[in-house]
Amino acid sequence: MRRSLILAGLGAALAAVGPAGACDPEALNMHLTGVCEAALAPAEAALEQALPHATAAERALIERHRADARGACATGDPQAGARTAAQLARIAGRIEGRVGLDGPVLAAAPAR
Repeated sequence: MRRSLILAGLGAALAAVGPAGACDPEALNMHLTGVCEAALAPAEAALEQALPHATAAERALIERHRADARGACATGDPQAGARTAAQLARIAGRIEGRVGLDGPVLAAAPAR
């Protein structure tokens, strides 16, 4: 009887904790932020080389997208951050192609 009480108590404790007890929300948010920042880093590196060749309109667009991406990373939204990082990489690649730079975006493209 004592064993069944212990098992019942253990079962009740596990049921009370549930799936939420298995995850640490703060640790999960930190991980998602890290994923987002890792997606953003290569795009920002490509922009550093391309930015001196950007037009004023491109610079404004880049700064707006950078702010959006950093905000998404800070709030733990890796999907929005990665999507914006891809847009930033595309802008960097467009600038590289226009001015003939052999920057990181074009260098990463497969040769044909």
